[in-house]
Amino acid sequence: MDYTLFFEKNDQLSYMLLQRFYAKRDRLVTISSVLDQLPISEYKLSQLLTSINRDLEKIQYSNHSQITTPEKNILKGENITKTVLNEIRLVYLKRSVLFALFQYNFLQSKMVSKATFMKKHFISKTKFYSTEVQLRSILNDSDFYNSPNIVNNYEYVLRLHIFEFFYTAFNGIDSPFEDLNVKINNLIIRIQAQFSFLIKPVQKSKLEIFLKVWILRMQNGHYINDRIIPPAHVTPAVREKHTSIQKFIEDQFNCKLRGEENNYLYTFLLTQEYVDGLQDVLTKDDYPLAYDLSDQLINALKTEGGLSDPNSFDATQLCKNLSRIHLQFITLYIEPTTFISLDQINFFKQTYPIFHAIINHFILQVKDKNMMHLNKRESANLYFDYMFAFINTIPREMVLDKVHICVDFSQGSLYNNYITNTLKGFANANIVIESNLTRATDIYLSDFYSTAVKKAQIIWRNPPSPDDWGALGDTIIHYKQEKVQNLVGKISALNREDLNDV
Repeated sequence: MDYTLFFEKNDQLSYMLLQRFYAKRDRLVTISSVLDQLPISEYKLSQLLTSINRDLEKIQYSNHSQITTPEKNILKGENITKTVLNEIRLVYLKRSVLFALFQYNFLQSKMVSKATFMKKHFISKTKFYSTEVQLRSILNDSDFYNSPNIVNNYEYVLRLHIFEFFYTAFNGIDSPFEDLNVKINNLIIRIQAQFSFLIKPVQKSKLEIFLKVWILRMQNGHYINDRIIPPAHVTPAVREKHTSIQKFIEDQFNCKLRGEENNYLYTFLLTQEYVDGLQDVLTKDDYPLAYDLSDQLINALKTEGGLSDPNSFDATQLCKNLSRIHLQFITLYIEPTTFISLDQINFFKQTYPIFHAIINHFILQVKDKNMMHLNKRESANLYFDYMFAFINTIPREMVLDKVHICVDFSQGSLYNNYITNTLKGFANANIVIESNLTRATDIYLSDFYSTAVKKAQIIWRNPPSPDDWGALGDTIIHYKQEKVQNLVGKISALNREDLNDV
């Protein structure tokens, strides 16, 4: 979601300005260029800069972050990092009336009266209702009430998106609803003790916000009516763990847990990999789509030219990974805070072009056949999940787009070994290094040009510079793309459509 839509007007302008300095990374920016791009006057810009620097002084994780004027008509952003941007974003969000109303409507309305809310935030009744209309418009335009999950339950989808909102906005920098911190931390300890898992900082932050949203929704009278996990698949041992957790919640938070809510918590712990056994409780009989999609993608990998020997590839682990992805995606999928931009696909398109072609084509088919309803952001998320599953599971020696490089320098074996070992840093480019020319050689790398060599030649006369390494990388990418076009040229995603265009 675009959180800037919640900001007050001046904070929106300030954040746009800070984003510009983050993109420039300590480079100088002319005032005239800022005035050309933002709908503000020079006087307004001066006011914004004063306000921004005042805010930057207060944030916790900045390292002397500020915007300075090193000379007339010149601005410079100093130490405007991603963390600083995230923290400022949270500052602007917290002082937004729209955000306050968002929290109130979804998590506090049954426990706090409208009169109390309006008094606390110094807003009139007219302002309250006009802000409500604005909030509904923002949420509707942001697909807040829609989800790729097949669980057709309003409360289920709403909780998921409320959680994603706070998880992404707070981003580990701060914790919402601080008055709940002690009780929630004790609840986390109880859950850990029952299910016997260690917890990393990121996992703790995610679980903490999930539990807060969960508890607040129940305290405000909103309950789940569906069970994602069939009751028959919940073992007596797990039900006993649920009973212990349920008693703690009822004692500490004064809210009654239904069986569906225990099921909901267990679904979260399984799909987010706090505990093992997801595919034991969400089976093919219960969610056939998840397993059918996995089988179809593996079949595409084998039949569309992705592997050197498809028959010898053991797809067991890949099938397990893909099924877990699909089960998450159609039951309780939490959008990641990284790898969510379509622009980032280009890296994988160049580095793993065969994987890109197969995955991209498959996602297009899923959408064309209406197997899942995916918007661009969800398509990108699924793409990255598939890509990481492929990279981590498929042996490199089985991928057909390897580029063969013959290393042959006149300085002898020691220098050749040095270049060879350095080339191993290109591991993700999927290259094969040779000491002699073979029929498979694609690139001949040397310090002497040879008319006898009919392969592409890259000649380095001196120790390679960054530009030399860059040129080699470009050549590797060119040959990988050429091999992919020869191998899977009929895959429409590779030469006609891409996720960016869907």
